[in-house]
Amino acid sequence: MKLDPETVHGRIAELLQLRKKFVVATITEVKGSAPQKPGTRMLIYGNGSFEFTIGGGTFEAEVIRDARAALRRETVVHHEYRLTKGDLGMYCQGLVKVMFETYLPRPQLLIFGGGHVGQALSKLAAATELFQITVIDDRSEFASAEKHRSADHVILTDRDFHRDVPAVDSETYIVIVTRCHATDQLLIERYLPHELAYLGLIGSRAKIQQFIRELQHHGMPAARLEKLRAPIGLPIGGKTPAEIAISILAEMIQEKNARSKAEDVVPLEIKKRQ
Repeated sequence: MKLDPETVHGRIAELLQLRKKFVVATITEVKGSAPQKPGTRMLIYGNGSFEFTIGGGTFEAEVIRDARAALRRETVVHHEYRLTKGDLGMYCQGLVKVMFETYLPRPQLLIFGGGHVGQALSKLAAATELFQITVIDDRSEFASAEKHRSADHVILTDRDFHRDVPAVDSETYIVIVTRCHATDQLLIERYLPHELAYLGLIGSRAKIQQFIRELQHHGMPAARLEKLRAPIGLPIGGKTPAEIAISILAEMIQEKNARSKAEDVVPLEIKKRQ
């Protein structure tokens, strides 16, 4: 595939639409001899697969290794590589600087239920600019862009909440605030097995205890049940839709920041290969 700015930028945009995580490695400076010139890019995924090339051989293998480490951070990292026989088994005798930029999909928030709490949450969550927000309901009067002006997407789905519902991934936050117990159970049984960022269910403690017993009876593993946030939200008090939405949003942000801290294990540094 011919590599030019239009090609690589188009591919980056496509991958972000697909909610993929990846690193763009760009040669920023070359001294001496090197396989490629400044501005050359490649895209690298967490499993080590890649698109395009910045030179091949042991140099590119080192870049891929460092890109996989950089994927754990959201900051820009710079590395230097000496293309010598002693360092990388190469005869170019050059020095190459590479910039690593991590691209992560914006966390998506799926709000199942477009009632009063769903409306308050979509509005408050939008104000943070932290999430891509989708509101889903099977009632046309609540799956309304008019009621959810701040949401990125509003979906009118079927009674089983299947039609047009987005796929989920590890950066998905799910809030279940539907109008009936049966729908809540259907959604929990569907999404609890997934590796999500957050899964929360609204309800009284009595309702949640009964709900957990039903899930256990249906064979849901205890380790999975522990991932369910129910009753949903931080215990800040208050019973209005806005107060409940604030408690839910606070819990999601708390979880988001805890996840970021746990993944922040790669030291940020300028790495020089001597």
